[in-house]
Amino acid sequence: MAPPTGNEAWDLARVQQLVSQNNLERGRLEYKRELDNGRKTLEAITALANTFGGVVLIGVDEDRQGLDRLAGVAASERTRLVSMCWNQLTPPFSPEIIPISLGHDDLYIFAVVINTDYLRRPVMLSRENKVLVRLEDQNQAPDWYRLRDLFTEQASSFQDAQLPPAEPRRSHSDTDLIVRGRLFLSGPRSQPSQIGGTSRTQILAVLNSNDTPLTGNGSALVGLMHQMVAENSFGANKWDLAGLANMREFSALWQGLDVTGRALTQARIRVETTPRPAQGDTILVTLDAILTDPRYPAQEHHPAAAQERLSPFVGIGALRGLMLDIMGTLWGQTGEAISTGIFGQPLGPPALLDLTIASATAVNNHGSRVHPSLHEVIDFGTAQLITGNTPGSWTSLGPIQPDRTMLGSPAALAPTVHNWLIQLGIDNGYRNIEREVARWTGIAN
Repeated sequence: MAPPTGNEAWDLARVQQLVSQNNLERGRLEYKRELDNGRKTLEAITALANTFGGVVLIGVDEDRQGLDRLAGVAASERTRLVSMCWNQLTPPFSPEIIPISLGHDDLYIFAVVINTDYLRRPVMLSRENKVLVRLEDQNQAPDWYRLRDLFTEQASSFQDAQLPPAEPRRSHSDTDLIVRGRLFLSGPRSQPSQIGGTSRTQILAVLNSNDTPLTGNGSALVGLMHQMVAENSFGANKWDLAGLANMREFSALWQGLDVTGRALTQARIRVETTPRPAQGDTILVTLDAILTDPRYPAQEHHPAAAQERLSPFVGIGALRGLMLDIMGTLWGQTGEAISTGIFGQPLGPPALLDLTIASATAVNNHGSRVHPSLHEVIDFGTAQLITGNTPGSWTSLGPIQPDRTMLGSPAALAPTVHNWLIQLGIDNGYRNIEREVARWTGIAN
């Protein structure tokens, strides 16, 4: 079996085939029985990142033989590993972590895929600024020449791709749920990039096309609007410029209105460019899908609202559709129009995509609008997310580093959204989440 490159699909059959060969480790593959304090795993990630990339399989026991090596770890270890990578590596690095269920006891193998195409190197262990490389199947300190080469690699503008915090602002009192996606892109060096009138026209034209993922025919947002409005007819504004618009910023808005003119669904996009002449300008695209529970009246204080008990109004299937459509908008025709119109180059890596899901406001028993926790508005199958385990009223999912194989392909985007949904459930304390996601979306991991 060929050494892993990280580009192939990782599933249980592939892991079983690898461990059955009784070859403990190869140059681009490492096994770890458990995460423990994370030290050994982070050393392996660092060494592979600073060499040719590879895969770390967590939950595989090096001291056993054959399939007995598949020990597995708890699903919660994924969240812990993500936190370690961001807090203990310099620069913060988030490798792709693929959960592979063992099919029993809620145990997983995690395939940690390190792709060197998206890295600013060297990647160091923060505590002692320690640099490791992969030599002869071992993680070792580099010699002076290798260390020099790592530091003198051509710097990419991707080095500043750590996206800023994505907590949505609570600027709309009628908002109940926000799904936010963001795309970070970097352009060519020494070529100033601006958002001109032609670029704005091109972006709006793509957003207003009938097949645009987020607001076109058959989109999840339009489908939700049809569910919310009993008459199955609603007013939808086309995408129009709204907010800041200059050579560095672009904003547009789409709304789905009920018969009273109230916006039950909204889509907002903001494109910001940052000049960095030495390393290439950057673009940050922020796309929000904003939902308002139609059962709540627009007024802040309403007798009927005080009697309502909060219950989910968006199911997991609709949530998955919104996530897919947001990804398809950013990493698809709209992203292409933005990258081509501003940078003069097609959409492609290096890039970052992330998602944030937020519950925004709701009505309490006193008729006042409050910020509920996420479990109060998202329904995972027949059970709500467990109360008290939400780390605030929003959850950030990602980021990921997309490649061109995902462009314009919902099927290629689906595994990422599937893993994001599982992570959303894990973050919010919901057990059996993988089974519920498969049940309510028809997608198996």
